[in-house]
Amino acid sequence: MRLVARLIVVVGFLGSFPALAQELTDSMPDTLRETHGDWQKHCALDAMGLEECFLFQAVDMQANGERVMTVIAASPAAAEPLLRITVPLGVLLPNGLNMNIDGIDLGTVGFLTCFVDGCMTQVTLTADVLGSMKAGNQASITIYDTVGQPASLPLSLTGFTAGWGSLGN
Repeated sequence: MRLVARLIVVVGFLGSFPALAQELTDSMPDTLRETHGDWQKHCALDAMGLEECFLFQAVDMQANGERVMTVIAASPAAAEPLLRITVPLGVLLPNGLNMNIDGIDLGTVGFLTCFVDGCMTQVTLTADVLGSMKAGNQASITIYDTVGQPASLPLSLTGFTAGWGSLGN
């Protein structure tokens, strides 16, 4: 089944989950609560003053340390679990973003929006995709530059299961 069918793009912004709307940086170390393998659990107060937590992973280029992707996985209250992937500007938007886990192609999903620092896709995490992420070792995210050349970005799934469980799921 294609990712487009398995991962439904969430069009509405989660107003009660402001921490997901911004890029996490090293300047916000006070939000870090735990580390699970390659995933970090961050928590921040929502608009109601309640603590909301999510998993975060940053992928940097080994050669120069430049950030090439950030991934947030969350299960906000009163909403379906979601995954947000942000990549740098300069991607070919019509081609979308392709995800595979351990070599199994899950398909392609379109970008939701672009900000000053990158373009983001937001998708609902279905039970099938969550199961694949929990059972998997390595995901690969493929994006395309403006001339259509693919770039494959590694996403480690080490610690995802423990991290997801720490969110109360």
